[in-house]
Amino acid sequence: MSLVICSNQISDGSAEGKRSSIYQAWSFRNQLSSTYEIPANAQVALQSVKVNVDGRIPISRQNNVFYQYFGKKLNLDGTTSPQIEDVPYYPLFTSFLETDEISNNVSEFTLSDFANRLTTRLNETIYHPNLQDKASVELLRNASGLDMLGYKITMDQNLNASNVNGSLTTAEQHLDNSLPRNGSGVFVYTAAQKKLTRNASLETPDGCSAIFPDNPLSLSEGNVVVNISGTHANVNTSGTQCPWIVGLSRYITNPTQDGFYEPYYSDSSRDDDLDLPESGFMDFGVGRNTFGELVCFQSAWDQTHNCIRRYEIEYWTNTNGSFTSARKDLDNGKYDKVRFTAKGEQLKVEIQNLDSGGKVMWETITSYFGGAAGDKNAQFGPIHQACWCLHPVLEIGRSSLNTSGTMNFTHIKTPPLKDYDVSKLNKSGWWETQELLSRDWRCRNLESRAILDISNTNKLYSQVGVNASGRITDLNNVFILEQSDIYKPTFMANARELLGFNSGVVDTPNSLNPSEFHSNFPPVLTSSQAMFVRLDNFNQRVVNALTGNKSQIIGHLPRFDSTQTTGRLFFEPKNFVWIDLDNTNKINVSDFNISFCYSNEQYAKILTGQSIVVLYFRKKPKELM
Repeated sequence: MSLVICSNQISDGSAEGKRSSIYQAWSFRNQLSSTYEIPANAQVALQSVKVNVDGRIPISRQNNVFYQYFGKKLNLDGTTSPQIEDVPYYPLFTSFLETDEISNNVSEFTLSDFANRLTTRLNETIYHPNLQDKASVELLRNASGLDMLGYKITMDQNLNASNVNGSLTTAEQHLDNSLPRNGSGVFVYTAAQKKLTRNASLETPDGCSAIFPDNPLSLSEGNVVVNISGTHANVNTSGTQCPWIVGLSRYITNPTQDGFYEPYYSDSSRDDDLDLPESGFMDFGVGRNTFGELVCFQSAWDQTHNCIRRYEIEYWTNTNGSFTSARKDLDNGKYDKVRFTAKGEQLKVEIQNLDSGGKVMWETITSYFGGAAGDKNAQFGPIHQACWCLHPVLEIGRSSLNTSGTMNFTHIKTPPLKDYDVSKLNKSGWWETQELLSRDWRCRNLESRAILDISNTNKLYSQVGVNASGRITDLNNVFILEQSDIYKPTFMANARELLGFNSGVVDTPNSLNPSEFHSNFPPVLTSSQAMFVRLDNFNQRVVNALTGNKSQIIGHLPRFDSTQTTGRLFFEPKNFVWIDLDNTNKINVSDFNISFCYSNEQYAKILTGQSIVVLYFRKKPKELM
């Protein structure tokens, strides 16, 4: 029997530690000055191991998933309102790892790198336009600043003071997949003047529909203003009137089987008869119909026909409105602007009146006022999660007075988002990402809730606004770190221990405005994966059943003991496991190649400093031959 001691460097903390890749703590090679002879029919056993486990955080499928939620806090008793069906919100899937990082691998992060990764993933999967780019994660430390206590997760909001005048440089055709998406032959958009002009060659009244995807409307007192008469606009000018619509819509990437840009569960054939030309999908809209009447509408769930469709808003019954009795006649041409304003979940639409005396005033078409069950059709429903990111839509019809009508943006107030992009996953709204993933059925599940069904007068919903600074104070950030029967669906949530919280549902922040969540305990900075030692340059008989392949593993390193999980750790098995080298002849060895891995054979890069592996070699006893 003989003993071989292998190490990647002379000592821990050596100022001149070898930095070559062949001397890494998790994979190293010891070259011998003279050959070492191993007898025929030999066996090897692991005598002991010393390693340093640093402060890295290993992440794998076992601790990769949690969910965010931003909405009214649910009652955890499972019975008392609100429950998930009582709110227009849905848990938001979040994973620490990117898709190409998951498979069966383990990714390892330093503490600061993990905080940065968590910050990125929180921002990418919150989806609300006023919360995007506002999450941050810091390390919590004790008074000395040395011991890591967990994390401080801050969830802030872009308030009204941070709203910016958004870009309106891109216009896309928003009705029919048979028409060019860039609007060629349908309209001309002049970005410098923010003016949309209908192509006069479009002989039918419908077809000219444009959405502007560059920026979403801020839900902290954000507004979008459109000229319908006057500067660069004539659709509502006396003598040149024609049908028009100003609307707000989520961005639709994929047309339906019928070729229209609308959710697959939308049915425009069920729309209320608003006497409008055929038009593109909008979540909310206001316009002038073919009879010169002011009409207002929204898209909402129709339980009878199992779809969303366009419902008329009977704005003349709205207690906050400026109009009464019936649809307003717009034929006098004195209205020149339309303005939408969003406050939290609440949406207001107004029209500007230029009376004969030159006085300018905004008149309310509809705004949220609460009311009783029968008032659902007098006001817009809440800005729910599937339409968090609203983009302006302009539609210009055609009349004998005007075949090439024009409309013009004044501005859109949007949060200062850095990388907003409706064409990329996790770079815009929840609907947009679900549609790109072909999981927009989740949005259908949300929109089919009774609170969003206008015809359901048994289920009401109290809409949330903003405070004086524009903060949405009555909606809550919640983290679901283990699968929950209350916040559902939250399949595979498994990140509670990694983030250091006592509860699987974390719904009470340590402080508010902004919301701060502090870990209850420091996460364990060791791998949730078992580690193994490999002797890489011999021919021992080992099979890794997980990978289905032959392996070089010679020993398993358990979780050591309960007294220490990082730093210098020592392992010595009580009983040796002798492994055949299958060498029928003696071997002259010039080097020893050692590595540490997880069960999937991936390097355990959680190791640092000096690693020592002590091996026993012996000739196989005769009684075992």
